[in-house]
Amino acid sequence: MSCFLTHTTKIVQARYGAHTINEAEGTVSISNNHCVLGLSNLAQTCRALDPEQWRLAIYSHVARLEDFSPDILAERLSNYEQVREDLRVRIVGPQHLSHVDAVGDPLPLGLFASLSVDLNGACCPIDRSYLNSWDVPQATAMQVGLKNTLTQEPLNISTDYTPQEKFLVFSGDSLFASGHLLDFCRLLPDVGALGAVVAVPTAQMVIACPVLESNHFVDASAAMLAASYLFYLDGPNSVSPNALWWRPEHPLAPYARLDSHAFELVAPVALQERLRELSEVR
Repeated sequence: MSCFLTHTTKIVQARYGAHTINEAEGTVSISNNHCVLGLSNLAQTCRALDPEQWRLAIYSHVARLEDFSPDILAERLSNYEQVREDLRVRIVGPQHLSHVDAVGDPLPLGLFASLSVDLNGACCPIDRSYLNSWDVPQATAMQVGLKNTLTQEPLNISTDYTPQEKFLVFSGDSLFASGHLLDFCRLLPDVGALGAVVAVPTAQMVIACPVLESNHFVDASAAMLAASYLFYLDGPNSVSPNALWWRPEHPLAPYARLDSHAFELVAPVALQERLRELSEVR
């Protein structure tokens, strides 16, 4: 067992008693309150810390299980008006939804727009059982969650990573920053009709490369995909290495799949043909 899992096991045992760690899924389950907490983000966080800081980081993470116990969640989420202001929308990968009947909308290449609630900085996806008890249409709840995300969880352009003429990196402080992908026009107001290639490597980051009518896009998009993949591997709070095609007033479409450890262009035929034309004039 790795040092990380050894520390985690000791801390969970001391605080909660009987538990099960599933190494394959990267989760810890607490027997007496039926909670399941993911460990992948915690492992990524610890990897960036000095080992002497691991115990505090692990303890702070697993202590959040108390906020996710069924009794506390039921009391917090049973009343729509009570939870309305805390609703958010975030973009997640399939690994975030394996233990919940999540409310949200599927997106291409395994991504999902998940209706969630902000629990003092932690994120809890809304289970469909709660939505059913609210007697509120899913579209209405999603609209409220997205509005709260856009107004309460700012996403700003970052200059820390790469020159703007290649691709754009937008970042925020919260786990819900990725929800801005669903209303991206405000971040790329001057983009052309071909839109941009976009990726959500982590929960706090959205990367975009405008599809330009020049061969510069070929190199820029390749650099963007490489950077996105590295961000995804480093984390924390990794979402997906895959990339989508975003256009104003169009649904998101697939662009490139990288989650199979190889690059596969899966863009619509019309865009693939345009990219081929750009490549030929280089």
